[in-house]
Amino acid sequence: MRKIFLTTFLFSFCIAATAKEGMWLPFLLEKLNEKDMRGMGMKITAKDLYNEQKSSLKDAVCLFGSGCTGEVISNQGLVLTNHHCGYGTVQGLSSMQHDYLQNGFWAMNNAEELPCPGLSVTFIVKIVDVTNALTQNLSDDLRDTTRQKEIAKRIKELETANTIIKDAVGANIKGFFNDNKFYMFITQKFNDVRLVGFPPNGIGKFGGDTDNWAWPRHTGDFSVFRVYVDANNKSATYNKNNVPYKPKKYFKINIGGVQEGDFSMVYGFPGRTQQNLTSGGVDEVMHVLDPARIKIREARLNIMDQDMRANRETFIKYASKQASIANYYKKWQGELLGLQINDGVNKKLAQEEKFATWVNKNKFTYDLYGNVVNDINAIYVKQKEQAKLNVYLEEAFGGCEAFQQSGKLNDIIATLEKTKSVDSILKYKAIWQGFYKNYNASTDRKISSKLLDILFAEFPSIKADSIADITKIFNESIASNETKMLALFDNKNMDEIIATIRADKGFQLNQALTAVQNKNFDSFRKNQFDLIALHHQYTQAKIAMNAGQAMYPDANSTLRVSYGKVQGAAPRDGMTYKCYTTLDGAIAKDNIDIEEFQVPEKLKTLWRNKDYGRYAMPNGQMPLAFLASNHTTGGNSGSPVLNAYGELVGTNFDRIWEGTMSDILYDINLCRNVTLDVRYTLFIIDKFGGAGWLLKEMDIIEKRKK
Repeated sequence: MRKIFLTTFLFSFCIAATAKEGMWLPFLLEKLNEKDMRGMGMKITAKDLYNEQKSSLKDAVCLFGSGCTGEVISNQGLVLTNHHCGYGTVQGLSSMQHDYLQNGFWAMNNAEELPCPGLSVTFIVKIVDVTNALTQNLSDDLRDTTRQKEIAKRIKELETANTIIKDAVGANIKGFFNDNKFYMFITQKFNDVRLVGFPPNGIGKFGGDTDNWAWPRHTGDFSVFRVYVDANNKSATYNKNNVPYKPKKYFKINIGGVQEGDFSMVYGFPGRTQQNLTSGGVDEVMHVLDPARIKIREARLNIMDQDMRANRETFIKYASKQASIANYYKKWQGELLGLQINDGVNKKLAQEEKFATWVNKNKFTYDLYGNVVNDINAIYVKQKEQAKLNVYLEEAFGGCEAFQQSGKLNDIIATLEKTKSVDSILKYKAIWQGFYKNYNASTDRKISSKLLDILFAEFPSIKADSIADITKIFNESIASNETKMLALFDNKNMDEIIATIRADKGFQLNQALTAVQNKNFDSFRKNQFDLIALHHQYTQAKIAMNAGQAMYPDANSTLRVSYGKVQGAAPRDGMTYKCYTTLDGAIAKDNIDIEEFQVPEKLKTLWRNKDYGRYAMPNGQMPLAFLASNHTTGGNSGSPVLNAYGELVGTNFDRIWEGTMSDILYDINLCRNVTLDVRYTLFIIDKFGGAGWLLKEMDIIEKRKK
């Protein structure tokens, strides 16, 4: 008994000494984190990570699209990210004739790389503190509309002054620490991005929804793109004469491998966290928001999955949508579990008691902060039903594709009434054609009927007699019928078009539920303004309370660094997670009867022959994924995972299920990010994809550094 207790104590102490909470702004690392990072094993300097005077590793990290991260891995503009980050783009390039989702895609030279319309990558040039410029001579009350208008005006002026269109340089200002600080991000955006390599679903999406947010993980979650520029290495729209981008910096790749206890960093664009939620906010998440989201998405996914399995064309159309919906469906389940395991509400209450003690000891702060936590929690109690209706409308009504799309018919009416010209609405035709490209009316009809049944069962008061038969409304709606909808643009009679839209039952349903949504939000809005102002005040107080200690702001899709160690976990009693997986584990899961567990035959042949080349571990196994204690969230998908020398050792793609509550409440025992080992990435590109030509432009280090 004594020995077991001691072992548990030492394990917990070890994690506390090596895991590190925080998503840190890179330009503040030298001041706040460098000593700690070097003490944990980092061999480079903070300036190697972020430097405005010369190239640094920040110049090799990009925002991929609008919600993921990518990293430059060659001097020819090659960008590595996750399979699921490129999934929507590749789904758009796929068809029954070219099923890149099922079969994968590998360019064998530059000429074979596929243009990706609408895809971009964005790099950070520098980060500037603009707090004083935005807030000087203004009140600190965020509910002050004069203050809001003046700050919005100053933001626009600063962003405009720092934007140079001809060099595709932009500026974006965001608030931090609940708008107690403001930073401006000078950016450079590139719009000609092309697909280079994409493993088939049997590798890149292996394990599907079953393994998502889980460990052990065996998903080869990567894809490869290339940035193209004009002859002067400047950003340009697609042109066949464009050339590969010459980056300021690219990552060296180390295939020497990782071991438990190695220092690890993640450099990327984490999306959103809520570390400063009070107990009332956590209670709302646990008992209102997450249960509703899980319930509605489960119903939606059940129908979608059934139709996708029955028809390959539907699968291609819905693959990206399904992946997006399922991702957060399971994430919220894990978040709820983690908050329950951690007794989230009571942990926040304990933090609030500590805050109250500090306020009472510092009498001069009482007038400012004495009741701020109680005021925040009172609002969460007050808005419970509003929050519930909000999330039900967002998830249920929001999941009805045609009914949601019907709202855009308002744009057609407004344009016709303004211009009095039928030709003026032709610009909307392409929007509707794009909608139908990834749409199946039969699937949407079943989903819409189910989701609205759930909505009206929970809120019967918002169901009118006129919307009793959802299936009938759906079948008669022009939005759900591609032929009828596109025929609208051929009608030359303006009054008939407007009359057709206004008489449409699907459009009427959209307007009725949108009105409910708007009415609820109008009464909800004052609470939100009050919460924003009170959270601003609460965060301001916490900064004062923690004076002299390093603090990090919540994630908001801006460039951050997190750091920790390569490390397993013990998430529950009797359960231990080893810190790495191998290809052997993927082969063991192979199941011809379950699509998400079907290993491609070529990969099985490579495994049988142990044809791993230089990518195998010393014991002869093929490494696949590993765990580390880096604090990550959505948006970190595709982020470079670096060793102590700033060399690429993997690509971040997930977290363990039990640790997803780290967006709200960090737990050193459960916070683990899942990384695709770069050795597996190169093995798939080289041995499976036959695209070894790509490796010739990479800087690959063979040996592990001590």
